[in-house]
Amino acid sequence: MSQSDKLAVAEVIQTERAARDQGQWARMAACYHPDSVVSISWIETSGPDFVAASERAFAAGLRHLHQMAPSLVTLNGDRALAETGCAILLGGTIGGVEVMVTSHARLHARVERRDDGLWRILRLGAVYFEDLIAPRIPGQVPPLDPQRLAGYRPSLRFLSYLLEEGGKTPRADLAGIDRPDLVAAMLDAEQRWLNQP
Repeated sequence: MSQSDKLAVAEVIQTERAARDQGQWARMAACYHPDSVVSISWIETSGPDFVAASERAFAAGLRHLHQMAPSLVTLNGDRALAETGCAILLGGTIGGVEVMVTSHARLHARVERRDDGLWRILRLGAVYFEDLIAPRIPGQVPPLDPQRLAGYRPSLRFLSYLLEEGGKTPRADLAGIDRPDLVAAMLDAEQRWLNQP
């Protein structure tokens, strides 16, 4: 497998996140196959619908920024798996206090080259590790409900809290280090897809 293919796969992963952070929707959409699937903390939908939902959120003032590590790419013909460490930065308000949640995750993408010769994302998911919350203004304390907080998964508790504050339902079925069974199932499915004849 050529190094140029690995670079092309890594490029589409990095481009998709950079385009989303900067509100470049046509550039972001070009990274997805029409039949792609995105399954992350706040949404499970098609790639094109994910782009549209991201655009609506951006227009409403929601900014989810991503600090990306290099992508690790495994190739098999016209299929590839890309793993990318990622810190997701999410701003919001809890009880009138402005906060920033940082969620540490590893993005997992299925990337496929089709008849036009271009690599595009077929599936995007993540494994969640841990998160933290901090007030944007030092000294302020967000009024977190301990019972609510205890009901969330340890690998994404503050992310879940912030999402619910924004009217979204936190997902309990996401792969995370507190659920190694879900991580194993996800990684097994990725390998099966990669090695399909």
